[in-house]
Amino acid sequence: MATVRFDTKQEEKIEYHTNYTNLKYYLFAHKPDPSLGYGNKTTGSNLYNILKKFLNNGKVSICGALVLIAVKRYPDESDVSDIISQLRANHVIVYIAVDSISSGGSNSASLYEVSFQTNGICVFATGSDFSNGFDNIFRVLDSPYQFIAQNFLVSGSGRIEIPAFKTPIPPGYSDWCKVAITVQNHTLDNSFVSINYTVESTDGFVAYKFPSKNAVPLFGTAQTDIIPLNGSLSYKWTINYYYNTNVPQIIECRMYSY
Repeated sequence: MATVRFDTKQEEKIEYHTNYTNLKYYLFAHKPDPSLGYGNKTTGSNLYNILKKFLNNGKVSICGALVLIAVKRYPDESDVSDIISQLRANHVIVYIAVDSISSGGSNSASLYEVSFQTNGICVFATGSDFSNGFDNIFRVLDSPYQFIAQNFLVSGSGRIEIPAFKTPIPPGYSDWCKVAITVQNHTLDNSFVSINYTVESTDGFVAYKFPSKNAVPLFGTAQTDIIPLNGSLSYKWTINYYYNTNVPQIIECRMYSY
């Protein structure tokens, strides 16, 4: 496990931890501290410089790593194709929570692109939705093995049907899987109206429905939750979407297993 704070006047080095206890104590001793920051709204984030240092660290293997990032200050870079290529070559998945109210920098689109191109999740939100959104994508650590990653370019209203699939759960067993969906590739705007979906077995049993009484709500642009699935059954995922314009939108669909 590795942790680092970025966008500090004195760039911090990445700290590597071999157990959860050390990680926890380090995090509590190195909380975000605005007094260490740049102190302006013009300087772009140094996020990509630090990400490059992680990718070329020479200390630990990065193959299959999960990278989780919370961002308030945006980077200025628009071309991050070299970083994306290195991430993809090493099967690194990047998850990013982006505060819709920037504290500096100019380019949030590249953040989404890094996440999108690595089959990750990028949520745009602010306030309590921002913290809840990050908390929910962070829980991918409970179910780190991705078995569905599909993206759909849509507009207006319509339906997406993901064909029948089986989970990695062994036959005869039931377990919790994580489901995630995002509805826009930028800060939520008035063009988004609604999304609803069901995950049901091919014999017609509805395992999960969103929105519903017990479902986690949409936080910003992302909704994530856990659902109980059976390894002996096949499931289908059906999504109905509604936008009030014909401007192209991206819907990301992800599912994970322990």
